Amino acid sequence: MTFHRKLLPLVIAFATLLAACNQQGGTNNDENKGELPVRIVETAAVVPANYRETVFATGKLSLEEEAKLSFKTGGVIKQIYVAEGQSVRQGQLLAELDLAEISAQTQQARLGQQQAEINVENAKLALKLAERDFKNAKGLYRDSVATLEQLQNAEVQLDNARNQLQAAQKGVAMSGEQVGVADFNLKYSRINAPSNGIILKKLAEANELAGPGTPIFLFGSKDKAKVVRVNITDKDIIHVQLGNDAELHFDAYPGESFKGTVREMASMADPYTNTFEVEIEVAPTDKTLLSGFISSVQIYTSLTPNLMKIPIDALLGADKMKGEVFVVDNGKAVKTPVNIFKIQGESLLIQRGLDSADRVVTSGVGYLEDQQPVMISQR
Repeated sequence: MTFHRKLLPLVIAFATLLAACNQQGGTNNDENKGELPVRIVETAAVVPANYRETVFATGKLSLEEEAKLSFKTGGVIKQIYVAEGQSVRQGQLLAELDLAEISAQTQQARLGQQQAEINVENAKLALKLAERDFKNAKGLYRDSVATLEQLQNAEVQLDNARNQLQAAQKGVAMSGEQVGVADFNLKYSRINAPSNGIILKKLAEANELAGPGTPIFLFGSKDKAKVVRVNITDKDIIHVQLGNDAELHFDAYPGESFKGTVREMASMADPYTNTFEVEIEVAPTDKTLLSGFISSVQIYTSLTPNLMKIPIDALLGADKMKGEVFVVDNGKAVKTPVNIFKIQGESLLIQRGLDSADRVVTSGVGYLEDQQPVMISQR
């Protein structure tokens, strides 16, 4: 009993010390339990991206200036001097009407002009006579030989002669206009090539009756460029600008590409197709390109600025065009929201949220938490 009483204070002291140690150890475990473990990750640099949207379309080759040539007046076609596909020079006679009727109308207008000129001369003579009679009547009236009534009659005759001269002069002007119209109709009773070009289509034959304005030829000017007209949607037209480069491919030349430039764009949609017409000028080439060739076109739009490229493996999650990635900052993985512009192969194009100094986590992103310590793998 004496031995146990002596050891009792030591046992109590040891138990107290052990409890204190256990309490301190439990506190450390709780603190360790709240800290996130360090994870080894792989990262990739954020790099600037030069991206150009490419618009694809299909269209038909034509000459920039194509016109339907016709006669101004109607009549029987006397002769057609060219064939389809024939090259012609500026001013070359292509076709003409039988000019018998039109020439007669022109001659009639000229005779009318000559008669109007004769009427003017007669009116001038009548005016001289009226002026002389009025002068005589005025002198006689002053000498009390002629009556007031005779003087007034002479004055009326003078005014009438002046009016007749004015009417005759207007008749000359009118007949001159008629001669001009007749000459114009005579001129456009022939069809001449407006420029160097090619007859794309012949729409009439000799001895046919052609009405005024009825197309006789479809003409294409060689002085103008060759163009391809394509129709694109509203989603594509917003990316296209005048001067954008284009690449064209024709079935007639498989494996070959041709350069082009956007030169015209429609400012409103076609009411039937709701698409917008874009005209692409084909660069000069030594290849034979004929109107009607079908071309597939790639339009390279302007560069989209301020884009960054990262591997698609860095994406933690996304909702439409918004996503999240982990960026390594001071040894920690920081969850960062980004705006996605486009998926390009195995990469993401980012519009906002990153800059070229950042590095994104590409391996193990599914096991990371925000602000978790990380160590970058050296592999």
